[in-house]
Amino acid sequence: MISMIVLGHGHFASGIQYALQQIIGEQENTVFIDFPESKSPAQLKQEILTALEQLNHQHGVLFCCDILGGSPFRTASLIAQQLPITEVITGTNLQMLIECAMEKDELTFSELVELAVSSARRGIVKLSDELAQSRPHSAVEDDGI
Repeated sequence: MISMIVLGHGHFASGIQYALQQIIGEQENTVFIDFPESKSPAQLKQEILTALEQLNHQHGVLFCCDILGGSPFRTASLIAQQLPITEVITGTNLQMLIECAMEKDELTFSELVELAVSSARRGIVKLSDELAQSRPHSAVEDDGI
């Protein structure tokens, strides 16, 4: 089974956990770890290591972090180097987590990683672009009339 560890500053992880559970329910083999101002990087590292002891991660661990370069990302990256099958992704969003949670038991690890990145990108859209794609173009619109 593939494990997922979601990390982020403040209450990012617990907030996205709450939203995820509201939409698709509680997730097995997934841990959400917040990094509030009161927690040191050493405490964060220990919390991740404790989570890894409790998770069934024989098919890999996908770390989903909020931002590139932050303490959650750096800590996960250091731990990931010690694990046989792992990836660290930043820019985590709710759409990405929903799709990954729903598919993680059906995909290989590399397929899940690709799904995470593609679904996160797909989840970022401008309404005006979406509306423009869905509305038929007419000659009148194209001529500016």
